[in-house]
Amino acid sequence: MRIVCQKCAAAYAIDDRLITTKGVRAQCPRCRHLQLVKREASAASVTAPPEGAVPPAAEPNPPAAAPAPPVAREPRSNPAAAPVAAKPREAPKAAPKSDLFGDFGEMPELGPPGSVDPFADLGPPAAQVSGGLPSDPFANLGPSSPRPAPAAKPGPPVPDAPGVAAPAPTAAPSAPPEDPLLDFLGPAPGGLQPEAPPAPTSGRASSPPAGAVSLGRMSARAPAPVVPKQELHTNCRSCGKDLTDPFDQALGTCEACKQRESAFPRESTVVVAPEAAPPPSDSGGLVELPMMSGLDGMSSEDEPRFEGATALAPDSRVSSVKPARTSHITAAPVRSAQRGGSGGGSRAGVFGLLALAVLGAGGAGYYFLVHKPQQEQRALAAQPPAPAAVPPEVLAAVGRWKLQFLELEGTSAEHLAAGQKQLALDQRIAYTEAEESFQQALLLDPRSTDAIAGYVQALALGRGPGMDDNSFQEARELIQAATGMAGETPALLVAHANLLLARSRQSGNLEEAARLATEVLSQPKAADAYKAEAHLVLGRSQVATSRELANQEFDAARKLAPNLQRVDYYSALAHEQAGQYGLALKQLRQRMELDPQDWNSLEAAARIYVEVGETARARKLYEDRLKAKAGDVRATLALAVLRYQAEGNAREAVRVLKELTKNASRYGPRDASEIFSHLAAAERTAGNDGAAGIAAESALKVVPAMPEAHLQLFLVALAKKDAVLAREHLKGFQGRLQDAALEKVLEGRVHLLEGDVAGAQERFQQAVRLDDRRMDAKLLEGVAAASAKKRDEVFRLFYPVLEAREWDPLRLAPRPALSRFWLRPGDTLVGVENVVKSLSDRPEDVQPLLYEALVRFHQGDRQTAERLLHTVVDVNDNSGGAQAYRALIALDTKGPQARNLAERAVRAERGLPVARLSLGLAQAADRDVAGAMRSLQSALDVAPKMLSAQTKLAELLMTSKPQEARAVLEKVVGLDPSYFPAKTLLFKLDERG
Repeated sequence: MRIVCQKCAAAYAIDDRLITTKGVRAQCPRCRHLQLVKREASAASVTAPPEGAVPPAAEPNPPAAAPAPPVAREPRSNPAAAPVAAKPREAPKAAPKSDLFGDFGEMPELGPPGSVDPFADLGPPAAQVSGGLPSDPFANLGPSSPRPAPAAKPGPPVPDAPGVAAPAPTAAPSAPPEDPLLDFLGPAPGGLQPEAPPAPTSGRASSPPAGAVSLGRMSARAPAPVVPKQELHTNCRSCGKDLTDPFDQALGTCEACKQRESAFPRESTVVVAPEAAPPPSDSGGLVELPMMSGLDGMSSEDEPRFEGATALAPDSRVSSVKPARTSHITAAPVRSAQRGGSGGGSRAGVFGLLALAVLGAGGAGYYFLVHKPQQEQRALAAQPPAPAAVPPEVLAAVGRWKLQFLELEGTSAEHLAAGQKQLALDQRIAYTEAEESFQQALLLDPRSTDAIAGYVQALALGRGPGMDDNSFQEARELIQAATGMAGETPALLVAHANLLLARSRQSGNLEEAARLATEVLSQPKAADAYKAEAHLVLGRSQVATSRELANQEFDAARKLAPNLQRVDYYSALAHEQAGQYGLALKQLRQRMELDPQDWNSLEAAARIYVEVGETARARKLYEDRLKAKAGDVRATLALAVLRYQAEGNAREAVRVLKELTKNASRYGPRDASEIFSHLAAAERTAGNDGAAGIAAESALKVVPAMPEAHLQLFLVALAKKDAVLAREHLKGFQGRLQDAALEKVLEGRVHLLEGDVAGAQERFQQAVRLDDRRMDAKLLEGVAAASAKKRDEVFRLFYPVLEAREWDPLRLAPRPALSRFWLRPGDTLVGVENVVKSLSDRPEDVQPLLYEALVRFHQGDRQTAERLLHTVVDVNDNSGGAQAYRALIALDTKGPQARNLAERAVRAERGLPVARLSLGLAQAADRDVAGAMRSLQSALDVAPKMLSAQTKLAELLMTSKPQEARAVLEKVVGLDPSYFPAKTLLFKLDERG
């Protein structure tokens, strides 16, 4: 007869002889559901007719009962198959009388409605497995009763499995083990013969191996063949005990043996194989149990379906959670076949399985712990690295630069190549163009570290010490961000080192630049060009300490990069730093002969000539350049600058500069703005503050952020005592003057105009701390105290300046010979007249007048200073300070009374350094060399830092003791490279040979 599982609706055929009148327990091999099977009249509804019998016509279905809906399966071969739409679940009807399990009453459904079949993935249907089982799984158990099979009545509907497709065929593993799920069948009756294989059809499985009992899907097309009836077992196979229970007879074993075997199982029950398993082997006695599909009629993959099959509710022992996907289930052979012999084979099988399990676990462990991680590492290594995120510092810089390049064309690589080409020219104008090219390259590719390195290199070499604080900080942040992205590449290290050298006066910058250069030289893969740059950086960092070591580094750089022009340039600067101006100028001339277009060498040579007092030679260099290249705007502009800054001919400079402004539209923005800026400085030097303001405004129209123009407008506002305008233009050049101490002085002047005495004094004190040569800051601090009517503090601050123990009376502050940021001597003191004088409240109170004269003397107003000093002497003839400064004024105007005034000063206050200095200078002017040397030496005894005394003493020694004179002058230049009188004398010594 045929039965249908109440749980999974799988259909099986079982021999009627195994079913007694009381019924037997049957366990479904597929879902392990236990149910009671009885021989009743209703069982004929599920019993297949014998082979050759013609089944009667099917009874019509009752109108109230609907056929079971199809149960969707998930095909393993096509995971993307469209899921079967879920249908609404109908309420279960009362079981018909013909139902095999009608006496049980209505079975409650324990699973959730519409739950997915938990065993849908256990394997493909038999019809799709190669080498599978015949369509009738119980054909070998014997013939069923020869009775007609009426049409099956519909049972309770089977819940749909939404979204689950039919399973795909999978390959079965070789040598499948036993499955105790089939134990309910017991041993095959003695004399049972294997079932004859059915005729092969397309898409169907082949017959099982000989001697196997096959359990498979009930087929509606091929009835089970009739097999001769076999005898049942009456004795237990294991212990020989008589068997009286029909179920035990069917199993061939007693209850005690069954319990003993369940406690010590010998075989595996379920084998889960991988998706692509090898085909089953032909080992005897093993039969593959194909997956059972639902009775869906003809569902996907051509599965057969029995109409009217009873659908059973799920069992409570089966979890509603879908188990892990399996490929197939294999059944064990009949137990009687193994129990006929001894137990040694079973134990060997167990040991074999254990060995296989150990080997499998070891192989799995090796795969997951060793092989798979190695594969993942190789895969990761083979993948291209993910692009690094753009640092916020780069994004901020790019955001600021976008406004400068609104119409950006080309690619980043094109702009990068252009910038590198311009940088290789090694010229000042090329540095500016390279800077812009690298900016555009970085705008197009913010991750380009080469663009960052090139930009910082061009910025450092092009602007040098003239770089403003904002640009310096931005460049340093860009270098740090690029180093974070690409590491310490030679290009980034060299650019960073040159950036630090642009601020060489800041503490620690020289040492850090040398360290970065050493790091470049330690990288074996660094190109020779970068190593040459590193040697150049090392040489520049050692110029101030050791000229010999600096020249060694320059020679090494020259060998690695013969075309690197800056090597000769910085080598000449090393000679200049050492006071060897002749050698420096000689090297620069050689460089200009090799490359007449080398503007840096031309400009450096002209500057040195000006500093050593040879202004005519500097003018000749620019005139020769104009002859070689007529209309050269840079040479014409340089000549105009030379006239108003070095020669004192501001009117002629104004005329030349105005001629240049007529064609300003033909020049680039930078050149045009420089012309207007120098015109403003020349007009202000000539005393035309109004014209100076107009020219400066014109410069700002071309380049709004030009610091030179802002400085000139600031000085004009300072002279007008316009604090608001001065504050506005202070922001335009702050951090960009190349001189932090000077900036503090000018900032203090704004605070003084605003009435902030404390703020002004604080700035002046900061300026002195930054550069102790700035006597103007000390004087301004006293003026600030005078504006607050702090008389005692004014005298305390002014007296050290007056006696000249710490400051040189002939030098107000260090200043360059030629500069973009031009200030006249005494410009920092403009506008503070009569502030100290106002402290005098009676005619005999001449001390404020003395200090007011000191301010006027350093402003350059010698006439007013002489008048005030004369008033002081009239009241107090014993004022040695007043007499000494009167002597200095007389020496400046070449007055005959200079020596007399100096002698009176020494008699009045012998210990006053300025009095001894004035006497020594006056004696030298009268050609009293011996007396002058004694007086100057006495001045140095009380004021060792007095550079004017040391320089004059060396001048007196040049004729008789040139080497001693050179030593003194080199010492002076070492203390203050901007003290030009000492440089002039050193150049004369070089000229003499």
